[in-house]
Amino acid sequence: MAQPGKLRSRVWLGKWEIELSKPMPGITENELLQFLKAIEDGTISLHPESDPQDIYAGNVTYTATNGWRITVFNDCNEWDYVDKVITADGRSVDFDSIDNDMPIAREYMPTDEIAWQRYGIPGYCRFRCVHCGADLADYNLRRTPFLCGPCKALS
Repeated sequence: MAQPGKLRSRVWLGKWEIELSKPMPGITENELLQFLKAIEDGTISLHPESDPQDIYAGNVTYTATNGWRITVFNDCNEWDYVDKVITADGRSVDFDSIDNDMPIAREYMPTDEIAWQRYGIPGYCRFRCVHCGADLADYNLRRTPFLCGPCKALS
């Protein structure tokens, strides 16, 4: 079975057929920037595999409404960098390629408010209510389901 990101071809060697895999072309910088802009303007929505505040420091993977997947490094609840993007057709780009070959995308950084609104990442060392956005000053509320007192009372 073919893995995402691989094209298959068949080669005949004598009487044996061998299946070779060839890497798919990657995502261009322009495609990546268009994808990030569409996330910012809300044309594309993201759905995280886990609540980003639960991860706090590590990779957060999202499925986008266009079928792509994006992994963002969350550093102490601050959006840090794009770690990987995979398109619906299996093409991908990773941090090293972005860092080495995409000078504009390498410098991409959403505002704190966009990071919160679109990615659910609340800001450096912050925890926020996922319903109303209020800061969670009470340490007892800084865990799933990340609701402030008033919102918790309503649920």
